[in-house]
Amino acid sequence: MRGVGLRQVDALWAGARSVEVCSRWPRDGERSVMVGGVVEIAELAGLLETDLTADPFTCMCWGDVTFTVRGERGRVLGVLTHHLDGGLDWEEWGGEVPLLRLRELSRWLAEHGVVSRNP
Repeated sequence: MRGVGLRQVDALWAGARSVEVCSRWPRDGERSVMVGGVVEIAELAGLLETDLTADPFTCMCWGDVTFTVRGERGRVLGVLTHHLDGGLDWEEWGGEVPLLRLRELSRWLAEHGVVSRNP
């Protein structure tokens, strides 16, 4: 019997000890947020769940929000980039893939002050 292996992104979250969330282009009142508790990291990982069956889309922009995932001793394990109203990019995927909970993630980012609330 073959065991079920971790997807690469699952291994990233398994090693996470903190996640720095910040806007690439901060406006007045927007701020970076550090997520550090196990429950909070799991909540954020759930909001960043993607459809890995989709073909990655190569976007030419830098994205809007970065999620720097750090492990033990602050070592950077990976940087995920969110394109507002779009998907999530990670160099391991070779492009942007769709988010499964885009509205919920947008709400979380606004509630935490990372991005301005939509009018």
